[in-house]
Amino acid sequence: MQFTQSYSHRSTATLSPDGLRMEVAAEQSRPPVSLQAIVGESLSYGRLMLALYQVVSGDHRTKTKDHSAYQEWVQQRYLEELPAAMSARRAKLPGLLARRTELSERIKEVESEIRALEKTVSSSDYRKAKLGYFRWLWENAKEAWWVLDPVVSVHPDSLIFEVFSQDESSYGRVTVPFEKLTVFGEVAFGTTNIDYSRALAREMERVRNYRPAWLQIGAEGVTLATGAGEAVEKKIDLPPSWVRGFLQVQSAAAFSEADLTLSAETVAEVLSVLRRQREDRGPRSLRFHIAPGERPRILVEPWNVEVREAAHVYEGPFRGEIRLWGRRRLTVLENVLPHAESVQVRLLGTGMPSYWSVFLGSHRFDLGLSGWTRNDWAQSARFDLLASTGTASERDVALAADELAARLRLTAEELADARGLPRQGAAAALQQLCSAGRAMYDPVTRAYRWRPLFSHPIKLEEQHDQRLQLARRLVSESRVKWTGRPETVADRVRHRATVRGGRGERDFKVILELDADGRAHYAECSCSWHRREKLRKGPCAHILAASALASQLVVAGSGAPISAPDPNRFAGLTFVFTGALTRFTREDAEVMVQQAGGKATGSVSRNTSYLVAGDRAGSKLARANELGVKVLTEDQFLAMLEGRS
Repeated sequence: MQFTQSYSHRSTATLSPDGLRMEVAAEQSRPPVSLQAIVGESLSYGRLMLALYQVVSGDHRTKTKDHSAYQEWVQQRYLEELPAAMSARRAKLPGLLARRTELSERIKEVESEIRALEKTVSSSDYRKAKLGYFRWLWENAKEAWWVLDPVVSVHPDSLIFEVFSQDESSYGRVTVPFEKLTVFGEVAFGTTNIDYSRALAREMERVRNYRPAWLQIGAEGVTLATGAGEAVEKKIDLPPSWVRGFLQVQSAAAFSEADLTLSAETVAEVLSVLRRQREDRGPRSLRFHIAPGERPRILVEPWNVEVREAAHVYEGPFRGEIRLWGRRRLTVLENVLPHAESVQVRLLGTGMPSYWSVFLGSHRFDLGLSGWTRNDWAQSARFDLLASTGTASERDVALAADELAARLRLTAEELADARGLPRQGAAAALQQLCSAGRAMYDPVTRAYRWRPLFSHPIKLEEQHDQRLQLARRLVSESRVKWTGRPETVADRVRHRATVRGGRGERDFKVILELDADGRAHYAECSCSWHRREKLRKGPCAHILAASALASQLVVAGSGAPISAPDPNRFAGLTFVFTGALTRFTREDAEVMVQQAGGKATGSVSRNTSYLVAGDRAGSKLARANELGVKVLTEDQFLAMLEGRS
């Protein structure tokens, strides 16, 4: 992907009597984004932004240990034990000390030269040359350019900052409610991205409630300024792995094994154990022991230190143990815990991602951790494949893009009402925008937001996934069948399916729970791969096949999805569809008939049980009337399919 981006000036921060003024300039090739405001509860905002910096600069991948200091110590002990014959060499010590003094003087001269060079580096000519170099690097040696940019979205209800860590296993987000912004002038809503450097973080440390943060995002550049100096901010586009990472973070948030509240003291005690001790052996996990009506217990391995929650009782249905790895990534919460009352935790299961949310005043910090450090968000956990089971045409996606760009935030239901789309089809269109890096699903508000990561639409190369290919083949070969009637569980519908195995394989049982938008919230399969991995590496092929089949059960009109029909409802019946159908496509209708045990054909005969006629029905309708075949409207057909008639 080749992009050209331009910026008019540097990031600056200025410390003045009325506060810390931060000017943030948007990338010029994007639609204009502008905001000038004072951030209310600035101290809390500053603390959360510093936590965000810890995320974007963090890298918890295992590094090769440096044994050079130890080897130097061994060498010294070796020299001490040499025979007295080596004492002659010690006679050279005075000369070496004199040489050291001489070198010290030389160091002072070099440091003087360095100070002169530093002045050159801060000059405008040097900055222009540096910008030209980075532009050449991006165009000619992209692998050498690896800068991870926070994404900043200005929306009518909130200001959102999002980042990934350097190892891409941690996702951080700061949400500032718009009512906490004292806005000056007009606001141009949209999305841009800035580099969050250590210099910018140092300026953030100056923020106080009595010295509030003045945030300025302008179409001409990104700046942050203080009277003590200026911090340069580079801006580039995001790597494709960030797009996939954002997609996985928002898709995985729909799944939940247990949602619990922990006091800040409990989380701080866990981090204290990790700070005081170092692992010299495994296992290295946090064991959550959870039961309804009881306070959670956390066991820190391998020392088996137990931390008990003192204030909050778990009120969910889950009972059992959940283990998390990569726990040292939680250290980014250390500096905000003393100022927070509680931490909201969403656990997806053992070895699965987890989400940690902290409120400081009205500002919110969310931390999303992948299953373990080396399994980053962009790798194998394909949660996006279950994010929406609907299907959408290019036209529907274009309609969704226009509507979301105009309104910035909406639900699938709102899109369906505004554009006349089926609700699951609307969710599928919005999910395709997410896959292209043009939108995001916000698990906090359970709505979609317009958040283009790039200045113009892109198409990412589809990831090769053998499970997805197998799932498509299972559906095309009609080896997936709904079993029994769907069940209503809370606000979701539970479907059960049987997937016929290959030669010598048994059949597999799949359970899939979908909400009204077709988003999966629970999935289970009886195959050995799922029993071993659960969803740690994403769904198995059988779950994907059931999800693909569910996508063919979407109906238009009211936007409500058709549940999996009784597999024997249309047994022995033959249907023909004709005319301009408005509630569903002809292909969808034929699939629904097959799933209900019936048969769909293209011509009317004496064996035809029903003709379903849309507008402008022609010769097939006349033939049905001639043969006395019962004619149904689309609504009557749907009523039969759902058992209402």
